[in-house]
Amino acid sequence: MAIQGIGNAATLVGATVTDGTTHPSNIGAYGEWQVSTEEGIPYLYHAELDPSDTDAMIVSPGIKGPWVNGKKIVVGMNITTAGANVASDFHIEGSVDGKTWVMIGSSLDDDIEPDSTGVEFYTVDLSDYTLPWYRLVNNDGTDDQTTIKFNFLLSGLNSEYSQGLGLRDVSSSFIGGIGADPS
Repeated sequence: MAIQGIGNAATLVGATVTDGTTHPSNIGAYGEWQVSTEEGIPYLYHAELDPSDTDAMIVSPGIKGPWVNGKKIVVGMNITTAGANVASDFHIEGSVDGKTWVMIGSSLDDDIEPDSTGVEFYTVDLSDYTLPWYRLVNNDGTDDQTTIKFNFLLSGLNSEYSQGLGLRDVSSSFIGGIGADPS
């Protein structure tokens, strides 16, 4: 089964990820998150992906555990160009080493309807989880989504980790640019 990360080329067409070998800190394969703020709420996204291998399992940039551990988060996809009418799934996985991955809970959606454009959101309860790494997964069943283009989305970050996330433009993305209360 082919696994494709977001990659970091000028035009995002994906990059090969090898489970058991490729670590999410490898942004050449996994890509990287960007941050934006709407009404004072920060969320993560990546540039639009136009996958070169549309029947591969597609994984998001790595989600560092401290960003989301112990939280209820919102994850989703923004399908910008519709693909095929196939039952493509969506879920979140966790890892203790960044190389071996296990689905957290059950599938968030067994059919994201890749033949329709728009945003889909799901709530993920990580209240009882303290893992070092997470990632979002689309198309674990490796259906051919043909012409699909999309972005993964993530919101609900731990505010105490607003500083030093290693994300582009993060310093101006959080209210007042203030970190955790030092007291």
